[in-house]
Amino acid sequence: MPADISFASFNLYNFQKAGLTTHSAEPVTDAEYRGKRDWIRRMLIEVDADVVVFQELWHKDALDEVLSVPELSNYQTQYIADRWYNIAVAMIVRAPWHIASAEVIKKFPFTELVKLDDGDGEDDDVSVHIDQFSRSVIKAQIAHSSHQKTPPFTLYACHLKSKLPARMSNVDRHYRSAVGSAVSTIRRTAEATALRMMLIDQMRGSNTPVVVIGDLNDDPLSNTLSLITDQPTLSNRARGADRSLYSTLFFQQLKSFRDVYYTHEHNSHKGVLDHILVSEEFFEYSSDVIWKHQDTRIWNDHIDDDNPYSTDHGIIRSSFR
Repeated sequence: MPADISFASFNLYNFQKAGLTTHSAEPVTDAEYRGKRDWIRRMLIEVDADVVVFQELWHKDALDEVLSVPELSNYQTQYIADRWYNIAVAMIVRAPWHIASAEVIKKFPFTELVKLDDGDGEDDDVSVHIDQFSRSVIKAQIAHSSHQKTPPFTLYACHLKSKLPARMSNVDRHYRSAVGSAVSTIRRTAEATALRMMLIDQMRGSNTPVVVIGDLNDDPLSNTLSLITDQPTLSNRARGADRSLYSTLFFQQLKSFRDVYYTHEHNSHKGVLDHILVSEEFFEYSSDVIWKHQDTRIWNDHIDDDNPYSTDHGIIRSSFR
């Protein structure tokens, strides 16, 4: 029997070292840093996941200090670099699971997306020139150190472009928000397309399970998620799809009466932006199933609290046995 495993996605909401700045010109104070560090530490201990993917980390030393307690000492870390500017993804993996190899991906597998007019009277030419992710993706091979019957799997740690309007100083101020939102949507869609192409290359002709974790900045039924997952059939009669991914949130809904989940709130609108997507080896009705979904849970009470050190995203965790 394979070893059990659990995954989590955790947006850290601009976690930076004391004395350094984030998007604000004011440096992070010692009190702000310690408060956020301690809150993140408490939540990691409570969530208790084998693999955690983070977003919005500004400095590796900040997360290293979070992990410098006995309860969290058996995690291996993976960063995009020793130093970087702005927010970044990171991951931790708990022994006996370990990161066998990892690569950081910034460039797309294409430099532009081109649609030529087919002469049907409806479609004009389209050319989108985007060739890299706004935030680097970490692709890692995760293996189990002591359980020979547990296969390795490929993990993609992601943070796609947000829905916030892109800055558009070259556009009339009356239209900046609309055009900026359109540009952000186009970039996020291009990033989802790039990720999907990478997934196709990874999954084609391969039996290695695949997991995608991160803040994808769109809801489970959006075009963005449909692009990434390839929209597999999800029911107890389905038998799996070789190149598709499944949302663990939908796994939970298959077995639960609850239908209200959210990981983020903006302008009083609650939605799910943070996702754990898995290949058919984690879908219990698949002919190629290895792990069966046990539970998916979202910690989101802190979103409505007045805690100044918590994050603005819920933490989603999925466990498999």
